[in-house]
Amino acid sequence: MSGRGHRPLEHTADLAVELWAPDEASLLVEGARALVELLTDGAELHGSAERPVELEALDPEDRLVRWLGEVLFLASTEGFLVTDAALELAGSSLRGTMRGEPGATARLRSEIKAVTYHDLQLTRGPEGYRARVVFDV
Repeated sequence: MSGRGHRPLEHTADLAVELWAPDEASLLVEGARALVELLTDGAELHGSAERPVELEALDPEDRLVRWLGEVLFLASTEGFLVTDAALELAGSSLRGTMRGEPGATARLRSEIKAVTYHDLQLTRGPEGYRARVVFDV
């Protein structure tokens, strides 16, 4: 698979997605898009607001889970639905700006409780990055 994208995966009891992108920052953005798509059943969103984001992680896998956890937290507590982001990765840190639709709680159609480490996979290959993430529903 080339470029970047995501697709749902079959998983017992939980939701899982596969992600791919040419670089890690793009993979994180694709993960946010996949999560928001699951939360909204694919509703069309408009990224009219920006928010800063900054987090520290233990390693790239932990950074993916923490990033998606932040996206989920903002969606469920503030209705801020991430549509895009400009991210800078340095060591184990992540800094950048998220773009999204604010106050969109009414657009949420599904509930996801958490981003998990269960069956988490993150690999780098000649075509870029791939990941598998499971969400607890």
